[in-house]
Amino acid sequence: MKRQKIIAVDLDGTLTKKGFFPDFMDLTPNQLKETFDNAEPDKEMIKIINDYVEKGYLVYVFTSRQDIHQNQVSKWLKKHKINVNFFIMNKPYYDLLIDDKAISPEQIKELHKIEKHPNI
Repeated sequence: MKRQKIIAVDLDGTLTKKGFFPDFMDLTPNQLKETFDNAEPDKEMIKIINDYVEKGYLVYVFTSRQDIHQNQVSKWLKKHKINVNFFIMNKPYYDLLIDDKAISPEQIKELHKIEKHPNI
């Protein structure tokens, strides 16, 4: 039996529009809540992720947001009809990710234009 493919996708700057978020460390808890509640979705990226879910992929949202924001993340995902199987909080914060399986939102959007569901 072939195992189900898994896609891990970041939330902020991937499923939300890039540049929307200021440095989280500079915000008060109330400002942070308001910023998260009003995060602008990247509709093109959301469509791509939902297409993978429909094709049978497991999709995990992987975010640096802390556990106290779990309900807020869940509501935001539902509000924007993002069909994920699971989300993981407390991803380590970093300035650069180097990974052999990493792809930027821009790269997956380009691949998706060429081939409806690029093989992963």
